[in-house]
Amino acid sequence: MNDRIHHDHRNHPIEDLRDLLPSAEPTLTAAPAELTEWVTRHASRLAGLGPGADPGAPLDDLEPLRELVGDARVVALGENSHQIREFGLLRHRVLRFLVEELGFTAYAMEYGAAEGRAVDAWVQGGPGDIDDLLAPTGGGSGGPGGDGRRARRLGLPVECRDALRWLRRHNAGAARPVRFVGCDIPAAGGSLAPVLEPVAAYLTAVDPGALRFLRTALEISEPIAGGTVMVPAYARLDLAPAEQDRLTAALARLLGRFGDLRELYTERGGRAAYETALSDVRAAVTTDMAQRAMAEALAGSPDGPAFAARERYLADTLLEFLARSGPDVRVVLVGHNAHIQRSANRADGLLAVTTMGHLLARALGADYVPVALTGNGGETVENVPDRGHPLGMRWGRAATPEAAPDSVEALFAGVPGEPALVDARALRAFARRRGLPEPVRTRLDTAYLEMPVLEAFDGIVCVPGTNLSADTPQ
Repeated sequence: MNDRIHHDHRNHPIEDLRDLLPSAEPTLTAAPAELTEWVTRHASRLAGLGPGADPGAPLDDLEPLRELVGDARVVALGENSHQIREFGLLRHRVLRFLVEELGFTAYAMEYGAAEGRAVDAWVQGGPGDIDDLLAPTGGGSGGPGGDGRRARRLGLPVECRDALRWLRRHNAGAARPVRFVGCDIPAAGGSLAPVLEPVAAYLTAVDPGALRFLRTALEISEPIAGGTVMVPAYARLDLAPAEQDRLTAALARLLGRFGDLRELYTERGGRAAYETALSDVRAAVTTDMAQRAMAEALAGSPDGPAFAARERYLADTLLEFLARSGPDVRVVLVGHNAHIQRSANRADGLLAVTTMGHLLARALGADYVPVALTGNGGETVENVPDRGHPLGMRWGRAATPEAAPDSVEALFAGVPGEPALVDARALRAFARRRGLPEPVRTRLDTAYLEMPVLEAFDGIVCVPGTNLSADTPQ
């Protein structure tokens, strides 16, 4: 990605989502030797993640996290790509450490808030199996031009599901069970049904007259729904603008109704039920905005700030959970590095200017600690938009590109043998005392995302060699 030139995407259809990223030539010809030496000397070596790695093994190697985390209420654990085996294993171990050693009491994920309620019930000991809730389903080569199957959900990799299995076992004997919290819009942005269907049940009890807005939204949105935001985004390219506006208007009227009749709804159904239904309606509105934004990008008219709606929903959902839960609740938050970064993105870029992490940092200050996970070597995910795929996207295997000289990954050249953890705050202080150039990008799949890396994260873990999860969609 770093050797790409910057393109003007307006009115030119997008065929590769990497083209939405700002790109520039490297600012350095080689990584600063003093910084790579500092990382080599000061990095904490973590347990290996190779074949046979046991997430249940002792956690002594993670002790450096104790000082890094301090008393923070929210610790965010990132990843530079979804569907990576080693990131899932490492986050499983860190989750154990934060729960068992530091007393964290909630596990939040970049996963649908409405669907997350069923996951929370399961980790608290409810019936069923986590694979029924979260394993990828309906993959393959279906969809338009294929065998006609529609993907029901993207799901979560087996490493994430294994972490939830551990959480359920932990909760079975815990004095204070750990909650699961989904923070995201439904179905990876692919469908409004997971949030509107429970709202329909709620409105049937408190305001049946508002159901007409909800039914209109489902009538328009569900025929174009799919396993990720890419499916409805492609479908919207052929959907009449008047129909898209009718969907948006119906959701706006529904959200307005919730605000106008707040006291009446609360009296009829209780405050907790009202707040849950309101969050679901906001998720539906945000999903509509996310689908529109992606469709506009695919059509060649991308608007970066339009993607900020999802970031706002992610942040607000977690902040609302904290407000309801009391000051002693501490949260482990899992999401992509691009979501958890504390810094804002370039104002002239095509990504959301305001990220979830930026909003959380503004609200929580030092109580928010983001830790990026990245890697050198091995393989990574290559996301390829594909209108004919049932998920609207193909996940291919690609060799991890060589680290760009001005990337944070280049600073880990001296610790190739095992995962390494660095305190980004200490590294930043060292770089600024010496007047050394700080890294200005970090990996995102096979590309790079530009950001002030040592300001964006408090900790950085680099894994030497990554592999795709065994059940990555193809």
